[in-house]
Amino acid sequence: MIRQRILANVSREEFVGREAELYQVVQQASRTGERRRLLLLAAPGVGAAELFRQAYDELFMNRGEAIPVYFAFGRDRDLVQTARSFFQTLLQQYIAYRRVDPSLVDADLTFHDLVELAPPADYELISNLVETFDRERAESDTREFLNFCLTSPQRLSRAGRKLFPLINASELGISSQDGTLAEAIATMFNRSRAGFGLGGLRRQILDTVQRAGNGRHAGEVIHLEKLSGDDARRLVVGLARRHEIPTNEPTRDLIVQQFDGNAFFINGFLQAASERKTPLTSFLNCQRLYVDELMGGRINRRFSDLLNEAAPNPQTRKNLLRVLYESAGSDGSRSSLWSWKKRLGADSGEFDRIIECLHVNELVNSSAAFVEINSESYVWTDYLRTHYRAEVAGEPRALIVATTLMDSLKRAPQAMARQYRREAALGIRDLLSRFDCQQVPASLFHYDEFAKAHKGADSDEINVALDAEADLIRLPQMVHVTSCAAFDATAHWEDERCSVGHGFEAAEYTDENEVVWLAAEIDSKLEVSVELVQQWLERLSHLARECKFGHVRLWLVSREGFSSKASKLLKARDVFTSSRQQLELLTARIKTEAPEREVEQPDEYEMVIPMGADTELVAAHTVEQIARRVNFPAEAINQIKTALVEACINAAEHSLSPDRKIYQRFRVEPDKLVVTVASRGVVPANLMSQNGEGLNAEKESKSRRGWGLKLIRTLMDEVEFRRVDDGTQLRMVKYIRK
Repeated sequence: MIRQRILANVSREEFVGREAELYQVVQQASRTGERRRLLLLAAPGVGAAELFRQAYDELFMNRGEAIPVYFAFGRDRDLVQTARSFFQTLLQQYIAYRRVDPSLVDADLTFHDLVELAPPADYELISNLVETFDRERAESDTREFLNFCLTSPQRLSRAGRKLFPLINASELGISSQDGTLAEAIATMFNRSRAGFGLGGLRRQILDTVQRAGNGRHAGEVIHLEKLSGDDARRLVVGLARRHEIPTNEPTRDLIVQQFDGNAFFINGFLQAASERKTPLTSFLNCQRLYVDELMGGRINRRFSDLLNEAAPNPQTRKNLLRVLYESAGSDGSRSSLWSWKKRLGADSGEFDRIIECLHVNELVNSSAAFVEINSESYVWTDYLRTHYRAEVAGEPRALIVATTLMDSLKRAPQAMARQYRREAALGIRDLLSRFDCQQVPASLFHYDEFAKAHKGADSDEINVALDAEADLIRLPQMVHVTSCAAFDATAHWEDERCSVGHGFEAAEYTDENEVVWLAAEIDSKLEVSVELVQQWLERLSHLARECKFGHVRLWLVSREGFSSKASKLLKARDVFTSSRQQLELLTARIKTEAPEREVEQPDEYEMVIPMGADTELVAAHTVEQIARRVNFPAEAINQIKTALVEACINAAEHSLSPDRKIYQRFRVEPDKLVVTVASRGVVPANLMSQNGEGLNAEKESKSRRGWGLKLIRTLMDEVEFRRVDDGTQLRMVKYIRK
């Protein structure tokens, strides 16, 4: 179905890559009850405004209970005029919705017109609001008038009208007027008892909302990031079709790569091509248009406006451009704030405003002591280079255009090659991020053993052999995974091929169990030689030393594996090795296991019992009834009951639980009953490190816990201890024997 566009700039079909986020916004608006608040944290240029406009159209056409209102706050506007515009937009969109007339949304109407257009049921309400508005404007000061206008949605809500304002604050600047406005919006968001959606730049709006809410806010949060490569390509294809601009696959890939999935720049670039009737069928045409946009088009205006906002004084702005350019061109783009301030020659207040503006718009990354240029953006660094040469170095414009065009053309195939290499990467970073204590065959991390055992076998045979493998490795729980370049930007690491994963063995959050995996994909069409392996071991070891990583695990991956000499060296150094085939098998197994992420089955029961006073007998009676329903024999039922009683006794005696409760879950699956017993509190170190095994004989003879654990293992088919956030969990499985 083709939906009518009301506020959206593009059709629903052309709004690519944001289906999940749009669904979240619409669902949040459609919920019943109070506190339906939504905070949208957006990166610069990713389309936060369009997301809210699309949501407005969706809500308007769905005709649900929630009445949508969309308003975008601009930059450096007069507060009184801004307040008046917000109030009128609110009433106009409210009446348009009530009259089911989209044409009224952007019609040129006066307040008198709005009162006359109000439906009979709303006439008195709208009339009173307009009268109060006129009185507040005449009698109140600026802040009081602003507060009245911004709280008008709550006045309508208190009158029984269910509103869901969608407020876009992503274009708010850092001036004192904008600061006052941002603070008022954040206060309204935190205090609103009705539905509310607020969006803005992630480095600005979250801090503002938390300050207004004394460090907290209630509501759902959506993080809006740049488009993925595939979604950005879909955007380019859709825009090119709409603007009737000829493109081809290589140029579309170039546009996506050059603008790094930034919807603002991609949209502006395609609009410029349409206006100039430029076919984008060659790298030369693309880069000519790109340089024109850098020198005087939308790209130029975007960055120039931000620098003018950061440093209104011409001389300070010139100094800022010099510092930015020189910092971006240095070996390390990170400098101390003190050196920046000294070189800019700005006073403390002005300097703080400059850094805040650059940081909020993600042109730099600023901390308490350092500032670092965002050198990952081609567009930003190209802008700095061209405008430094024009405004600071004073070079002729023709020379700047010619050399920039030549440089960008030389860079284009190199950039595309890097992009294609990233897309062809084996996905180590994504795989690392899904490590979560799964048990996998050890041969998947030892190329020489795997190749010796499975060379020439098909995938079905290999999987059967892996299922029967007794030697298993328990993966750590990864809590943070990123590129090696994030730790060392000077060594030219490839983002998708070299990764650092921080985690904990057995998900135990202790110093002893910390582990850092350094994983790298070695690009080689043949088995990797021992010389190349030595180079990579040196690089990764150097990174580990420089970053002072503690317990380190190295993992090297090559499509075709490793030579016999290389394998011998790696085995001696205790380095994990995998080929592409091993990696694919490992990926499939991690996807199918993931015990914490299983979809819950319908036949599942939960209960909570207090510790002590023989309450474990209540649990035993419950599990008996469940086991009888799935036709366990009497002997098996008694075994399950005994194991559960022992588990409850152990939890009561040794967990040091603060709430003195035992949490139990019974899940019935087609071939088994899974019983989970969990409790909060401290768990014995030897129990967690051995997964309940290996307690010494002396303790077993003196401790009921040792006897109980041993008994549980004899009674149940599978027993596994897992560490949860603040306690322990015992998982017991009994299979149904037919």
